[in-house]
Amino acid sequence: MRLVLMGGSLRPQSLNGKLLRHLARELEGRGHEVAAFGGETLRLPLYEDGLAPSAETRALHEALQGAQGLVIVSPEYNAGIPGHLKNAVDWLSTLKPSPWPGLPVLLCAASPGAFGGARSLMAWRATLANMGALALPEVLTVPHADQQLDEEGRPTEARTAAAVPKILDGFLALAARLRP
Repeated sequence: MRLVLMGGSLRPQSLNGKLLRHLARELEGRGHEVAAFGGETLRLPLYEDGLAPSAETRALHEALQGAQGLVIVSPEYNAGIPGHLKNAVDWLSTLKPSPWPGLPVLLCAASPGAFGGARSLMAWRATLANMGALALPEVLTVPHADQQLDEEGRPTEARTAAAVPKILDGFLALAARLRP
């Protein structure tokens, strides 16, 4: 299966970037083809009508065209979607053909806070639904991620660590049904 992962903050030591890389390795270990976009690759020009998309924007669009699913690993900024990720989504929504209708999406977040970024994932649901993407009902959140992710981005807390394979299984089953 061809999958795209997108997310992380723009900081080099992003907790969400660590989680994204861990999930990419997990999916590759299961035999899936993964294209990951994070950090500097998502530092796109601000969307402006009439402005040509950057090479990075076109590369993300091309990857999504052939993808059977998308994993978003999102920081939480003031209980919402980080500007750089919303900007990427806005760019993608203007390119043809649109990658969004019917696209299976897994939402993930890591945060030093007690909610693990869950509040931002509610904002993601509205944005994705507006574009026709289909978010898996289950999400992966890592609370206290500054203490609960090891150097490789693996969750160390037992319940979260056990949830990762189950949530990935559910997402992959959805993607296989919707985009065989």
